[in-house]
Amino acid sequence: MHDRTKWIGRVISALTALIMIADGINGLFWPHLIAPEMAGDGWPPETLMPVAVLALTGGVLYAIPRTAFIGAIVITGFIGGALAAHLRVTLNVIWPEIVNVLIGGAAWAGLYLRDPRLRALMFAPR
Repeated sequence: MHDRTKWIGRVISALTALIMIADGINGLFWPHLIAPEMAGDGWPPETLMPVAVLALTGGVLYAIPRTAFIGAIVITGFIGGALAAHLRVTLNVIWPEIVNVLIGGAAWAGLYLRDPRLRALMFAPR
């Protein structure tokens, strides 16, 4: 793959990691910004800390090349949980769900573009 493709993958990955890390930091240091949204989805305030730690952990794992694959799995699980929580309450696909799906897709797209091992795994001859 071309160097340009790898760099595009790195940029997508960096943005994804930054979004997840920022989400985790917001939950840890400014919980009053996120707590009302979580309460609207039926989550009690004591769940905010573990959710923030999970977002931060996924972002950090994804940002480290050696653990990026595990980070992508954590991000996908995190996004899936957020999506399920929103849909359980709203029963509609709204902007947060679209953003969640885009972040999850970006995690794997960035990793696919920058990691030849994942490309080989996905399209290996059988």
